[in-house]
Amino acid sequence: MRAGDPVLPTVTGAIVRPNTGVRLDAHGHAWIAPPSLVDEIVPPLVDETRLAAGLARFAAAAAPRRAALLDVQAPGCGRDAAALARLTAKSGVAIAALTGFHRARAYPKGLRPWTTADAALGTFMRELEGGLREAPMARAAAIKTAFSGTPEDGDPCWDGAIEASARTGALLVVDTERGAGVEDLVEWLHVRGVPPERLYLLDVDQREDAALHVDLARAGVLLGFASSLRHDDGHAEPYALLEHLLEAGCTRSVAVGLDLGAPTRWAASAAVDAASTGPAALVTVVEARLQVLGASENDIDALLGGSLLDRAARPEVPFGVGG
Repeated sequence: MRAGDPVLPTVTGAIVRPNTGVRLDAHGHAWIAPPSLVDEIVPPLVDETRLAAGLARFAAAAAPRRAALLDVQAPGCGRDAAALARLTAKSGVAIAALTGFHRARAYPKGLRPWTTADAALGTFMRELEGGLREAPMARAAAIKTAFSGTPEDGDPCWDGAIEASARTGALLVVDTERGAGVEDLVEWLHVRGVPPERLYLLDVDQREDAALHVDLARAGVLLGFASSLRHDDGHAEPYALLEHLLEAGCTRSVAVGLDLGAPTRWAASAAVDAASTGPAALVTVVEARLQVLGASENDIDALLGGSLLDRAARPEVPFGVGG
């Protein structure tokens, strides 16, 4: 690898490179330790033995490819990069963490720790280029943001995130409310200098509007699919929207994850079900279904890691340069 080649940093300080064979859960939760005094009910994921076992099954299912996961928990509201690093050591799954912010209700007393754009920018830059608070020798892979459905001018966290993305080229990973208002968000960010190619919209698949998805994909936005691939979220035909995008040739604009944000989604009802439960399901269930749909190997590689790595990987920089 040449100096300056794009890489995705992980919580162990190792890297994941594009085009190297990977199965990457693009909307993952491997650890959530909610702080006290949080108004929102956030299910904790802190059973390290169970989580490590589930991740190890994922690594086994993905072999000989590398198994990886983008953990989308934000700092200050449940992320613990040190715990994620321990899980990597126990399972072999490469885990990338995010800097950035979540909705205010996910923080103690509903108050985010940043009240000015400069304060938010300082945190995000330090974690992108200097090191994570809980794992100082590891960097954030991208910037988590939260969108309620209406663009919020003057929000210091958004201001800091946009500026950090502009300075570093880091991907903005946007937690949406079931995809509400995403077309307005894309336009609002475009006016502020953020190109569609630097946007990754989570949960947008909960808006079952095929034309909207094709338009966003063709504009350059990366679409996050997770809930619409699970029967337990009430979708009559979980893969219909994804199949439409495959037929439209939009594979490179879709990233697939599992969003396993609750302990029940990691549980196996019996030993025979273990390989199809938790993060291993990305391979044993989702990849198998994509093959049934007739997706090519190249399409599957893109959906299960390649498209996200293409967008999120950035050139390595020396440690300690972040503000």
